[in-house]
Amino acid sequence: MADRTTITGSGNEDRSKWAAEIAASAKLAAPIALAFLAEMGIVVADTVMTGKLGARSLAAEGLAGHLLFTPQLLAMGVLSSVAALGAHADGAEDPQMVTRVARQGMWLAAFLAMPVIIAIVLIPFGLAAAGREPDLVAMIRGMLYCGIPGVPALLWYTSLRNFSTVLGRTAIVIVISLISLAVAIASNWVFLYGNLGMPALGVTGVGISWSLASWAQLLTMVIYIRRQPILARYRVLTGLFASDWKVLKDLIHVGWPISLSYAFESSMFLASSLMMAWIGPDALGAHTVVISISSMSYMIPYGLSQAATVRVGFNTGAGDPASARRAGFAAIGLGIAWMLMTGTLMVSVPDTLIGFYFDITAPQNQGALAVALTIIPISALFQVVDGIQCTAIGALRGLKDTRVPMLLCFIGYCIIGLMSSLLLAFAFGFDGPGVWFGLFIGLLVAAVLLTLRFQNLSRRLTLRAPTAATPFRAA
Repeated sequence: MADRTTITGSGNEDRSKWAAEIAASAKLAAPIALAFLAEMGIVVADTVMTGKLGARSLAAEGLAGHLLFTPQLLAMGVLSSVAALGAHADGAEDPQMVTRVARQGMWLAAFLAMPVIIAIVLIPFGLAAAGREPDLVAMIRGMLYCGIPGVPALLWYTSLRNFSTVLGRTAIVIVISLISLAVAIASNWVFLYGNLGMPALGVTGVGISWSLASWAQLLTMVIYIRRQPILARYRVLTGLFASDWKVLKDLIHVGWPISLSYAFESSMFLASSLMMAWIGPDALGAHTVVISISSMSYMIPYGLSQAATVRVGFNTGAGDPASARRAGFAAIGLGIAWMLMTGTLMVSVPDTLIGFYFDITAPQNQGALAVALTIIPISALFQVVDGIQCTAIGALRGLKDTRVPMLLCFIGYCIIGLMSSLLLAFAFGFDGPGVWFGLFIGLLVAAVLLTLRFQNLSRRLTLRAPTAATPFRAA
């Protein structure tokens, strides 16, 4: 069971409660965020190491990375329900339900792996049918197919990580992420470049490193859960063959809208990559670099979002709506503060940041550099609204409110964001900057709608608390 003094905060006055909540939120979120940063380090390492092979390979790796990760991200969205339901059970002091949720999360991960693998297998055929260059499709195919063996490992690990997060045992994810980063870098050195007697596989070698890193994550987490006394007490790795259809149904019920929310956001960013590819190879290469920089910054609000789900869910399950509301807004505030700092850094030293990815003095990279310098200030602008929408939706998941936020995400990401990017980039001729201004507009709309949703639901929860006989359940 999670430490209640850590989860709920302390102090009688409102100011001290907020201070305690912010400190507790940061304490829970920091290891998660650092772990996500380390995991993003794998993406950065892949990009940087592939960049040594030239802009063409860099563009192929960037697009393949999106295509490989997006189907897995959708499955991971469904598995987010493990954190939401587990936190409610922990807040209600029901350890048996925590175990049931964690075990069925493993079942759900196994089921989800199958459609993910099928989708990855079919992607190269779709690219070829769309008329993409044969050599680009060949590089993407190699990376995708070599990444398939890591799919079940990543999904099982995601489920177990959510279980560990529910119980406040998050420090291990930093260790696991660093191990997987080391595995990825070493694997790239061997397979990407061709060392230790192995052939130089180029972009295909990155797929191998993805798979090896995913299995390293899973095996390390399994060892930790078996040996960590508090986690081992829940016995989630025993009795895995016993079905529990009611819990599995609840996980799917809460999780599928989260997955679609991820799908809408991923579709917006994937579509932006395709639009940049239509503009040209330099635009796609620059886009890949700036997305990587933005994604590194995004990992902190993403960690705060995960913490918000657990903390809001715990307090809701414990019947403490005021603390649940406070936890959500604390996460949103911390997300804003972080993104303001990173956005300022991006506009202050853009050359330095871009220079981590490719040689900005090389003549063949000048086209990509020019595009990157025009879009990185826009990326800095949408950092803030991206942090707001990310933490707000995490807080809503703590209330088990996932269906309405899914619709709000669809409006913000797919209708407003994509249409704005298409119009600004192609109808009005702004090219790359137009794509990125469209992303900003879509994220701004989503941030406003999701924050208002949490404001209204959490206020209703607080007002109902004195007379509510049962825990609040959002529509």
